[in-house]
Amino acid sequence: MDRPSFTRKIIGEVCNPNGGAEMNTLLTTADVNGDGFSDVIVTGRHGRMLWLENPGRDWGHAPWRQHVIDDNVVLQECGGCTRDLLGRGRPDIINGNTAGRDEIAWWENPGVEGKRWTRRVIARTGFNQIHDTAIGVVTPDNGTSLVFSNQHGDGGGRLWRVPLPEDSRVEPWPGLELIAQNLSWPNPNLPDWAGKSGRQPEEGIAIGDIDGDGKNEIVCGCHWYKFTGDSRQPWKKHRFADGYVTTKCVIADVNGDGRNEILLAEGDPVIYGFPEGGRFAIFHPPADPTQPWREERIAEGLLDAHTLQVGDICGEGHPDILLAEIGVAGNPRDIYGGPRAPRMWVYANDGSGKLTPHLIDEGTGTHESQLLDLRGAGVLDIVGKPLHGPHRWDILVWYNNRAPVGY
Repeated sequence: MDRPSFTRKIIGEVCNPNGGAEMNTLLTTADVNGDGFSDVIVTGRHGRMLWLENPGRDWGHAPWRQHVIDDNVVLQECGGCTRDLLGRGRPDIINGNTAGRDEIAWWENPGVEGKRWTRRVIARTGFNQIHDTAIGVVTPDNGTSLVFSNQHGDGGGRLWRVPLPEDSRVEPWPGLELIAQNLSWPNPNLPDWAGKSGRQPEEGIAIGDIDGDGKNEIVCGCHWYKFTGDSRQPWKKHRFADGYVTTKCVIADVNGDGRNEILLAEGDPVIYGFPEGGRFAIFHPPADPTQPWREERIAEGLLDAHTLQVGDICGEGHPDILLAEIGVAGNPRDIYGGPRAPRMWVYANDGSGKLTPHLIDEGTGTHESQLLDLRGAGVLDIVGKPLHGPHRWDILVWYNNRAPVGY
């Protein structure tokens, strides 16, 4: 197995210093203009939402042109996604608000450069901070749903589902369903600014087959949810882990046994009062997946690992893992504020679930990084951004050096 290696490149700056919260929150990807190459979508908590146009095969010398989606976004969170909501062959953008608002909305792709994108409200939940989204089939009617969660409100977080309507331009979308509420773990160390009354809301959403029946379930935080069809209790909640906070969630068959594992990385534990840092673990299903799962602890002491992605990074046909830290704000011991510089790793998988960590980058904090083939080269690259620190406006790509000659 060759050691994975990447070439790092800054593809642009997106400056959003408005409103006192100087950070870019959302980063997601989609082929916005239909040229066959995935573009990068970025927005700040306040300020502008932009898409950066991928130069594709010309990545070594051509610039990533910036295009405005919305020049005045307010209180935007991370964790959004993209979807062709109108069936016109071009992706639209879905994203929620931070702690100051309770909306989740979508931006309609006009399909014409320079034309205004239209923002429409999907739902107003009455509970603020919609941090995570996922789209998939999670009910037996085979209809596609948007699943999302919020992290502010009495008693902790809430998990929601809304079917994708025939006409997504309706406001709000009909059929909003509360799947679960009071999703939290005790946290006596919460900082005053968090405003969450000693309870740490669960975070992170993934959709996949958890119990091996060929149908999708929902993972949110330390629980998974199955649709029952019972009008008295439409969704059954099962706990598979304990006490993991601010999680990023991924579903994948890591060890090749035909059953999916659940991967959890704690994305923000340090800033929410856990100075010892966060954990990354793989949870293996028992024969009865409604019972507690076996925890395989992979790493500890992480400086807010808010990037967790799975894909065949090393080109050997196995699900490898990308894990990356934000770095910690507020401590002057390094340029990003943490006890050491933030790091990015690729965990190479031998196919049986044996993982070998490779340090890919050190010194650049990354938040919400994604794995995807940016050049059509048949290899997975990485795109991401810092959340804070002196380079917080940079948008970065790590190009996978396994690309064939000529890419």
